[in-house]
Amino acid sequence: MKKYIFYLCTSLLVFVVSAQQVESHIAKGNDFFQQQQYAEAEDEYRKALGADGNNAKAQYNLAATLVRQDKLTEAQNIYAQLIELDDAGIRASSFYNQGVIHTRQKKLEESIESYKYALRNNPDDNEARDNLQKALQELKKQSSSNDNQQNRKQQQKPQSKMSQKEAEQKLKLLEQKEKAAQERLQKNKERGGSSLPKDW
Repeated sequence: MKKYIFYLCTSLLVFVVSAQQVESHIAKGNDFFQQQQYAEAEDEYRKALGADGNNAKAQYNLAATLVRQDKLTEAQNIYAQLIELDDAGIRASSFYNQGVIHTRQKKLEESIESYKYALRNNPDDNEARDNLQKALQELKKQSSSNDNQQNRKQQQKPQSKMSQKEAEQKLKLLEQKEKAAQERLQKNKERGGSSLPKDW
């Protein structure tokens, strides 16, 4: 019986010490993050995850640090894992941050969807609402710009083809008129007349 109590106490002690180490690394990482020392913050968050690989706070903070270092793909992968958690707050924040990443990558449709999911998980998130509006406006502006470019291209192509056809027709007409004028001139020379008849 004493052995079981000893093992239980030892396991509990190891667990408490491990949890304290995780929190210590997260706190150090947060300090580095606030000082904009993102590489050091990343190291501390990775140490925390080494002690507890399922710590959502360490994962979330690591992803935020990766975004600051433009390691967007790795950050997106972490956010995708966090979205699967039951914690609505972390899920909403992860969707929001995915939206920010998509916006930075100029993937407006994906960012709009991410902001919508963020708002479904946290309807009071005004930043998500504002970013959603901005993304929708930008997408609308891009689509209207693309429509205008397509309309201009469609209008320009027929006009240029028509003017090219018209130019060819005019050129042929001018060549025919020149040929007819030269034939009349030749006939007048053969008749002995030196001037063309006037067409008044």
